[in-house]
Amino acid sequence: MIKGILFDKDGTLIDFFKLWQPAIEPVLHRIMDDYDLLPYAYYLPKLEKAIGYENGKIDPEGAIAWKPYQLIAEDLGEIIKEKHETIDYQLLIHRLQNYFTEAVASFQGKIPTFTDMVSLFTTLKEQDIAIGIVTTDTFLSTWQCMEELGLDHFISFIGTSDNSRPIKPDGALVEQAASLWGCQPSEIVVVGDTPNDMRFAKNGKAVAIGVTSGTADAESLSLYTSYVIPSVAELLPLIEQIN
Repeated sequence: MIKGILFDKDGTLIDFFKLWQPAIEPVLHRIMDDYDLLPYAYYLPKLEKAIGYENGKIDPEGAIAWKPYQLIAEDLGEIIKEKHETIDYQLLIHRLQNYFTEAVASFQGKIPTFTDMVSLFTTLKEQDIAIGIVTTDTFLSTWQCMEELGLDHFISFIGTSDNSRPIKPDGALVEQAASLWGCQPSEIVVVGDTPNDMRFAKNGKAVAIGVTSGTADAESLSLYTSYVIPSVAELLPLIEQIN
């Protein structure tokens, strides 16, 4: 019996391609300006490749798809070192966090989701299923997103890249949620759109459900789980099936 669900955020609850992908190039341009990486035509493709974005496509195993800002900074740092012998990585992390937060905040209109999220979370709560969010985004950005979607009051567990919890794919996050919710890790579902989310579920001994609404396709997700659906819009029938 499923007692709790840990949701990934981007690509799972909200549309990564509409919200985050358009932010990549503007953010990288600001990074190039900060570190005097010229000409743009030379450095932009190198920076894009470093974070897993090439020819307008996101690599589901690339940095931008699943890594926290700390690791994205390390990947970009390898390119920045061509111009600078030393890098203040804390400053670079801070810049990435701020630039992406500002770029996403400039999105015009409602945050794009794949279904009526309030209805979905209401139904889960009525079934006594606890709800958590585990993402490599920052806490502030994540909580603001949940508030804007009207979902914050449903959430009883949150793991981000900066709130002192382990970071995906560390299975200890599942154990922490299980302890909070008074259940076993095997009674928790992890829902995500990347292979890293599936590895996270496996490491935590949770049930993995992959969604193809994000960066990975069914083939890559099915290497880790037999439960793959188009989006969270199809989640409730699958939970009933698992139960």
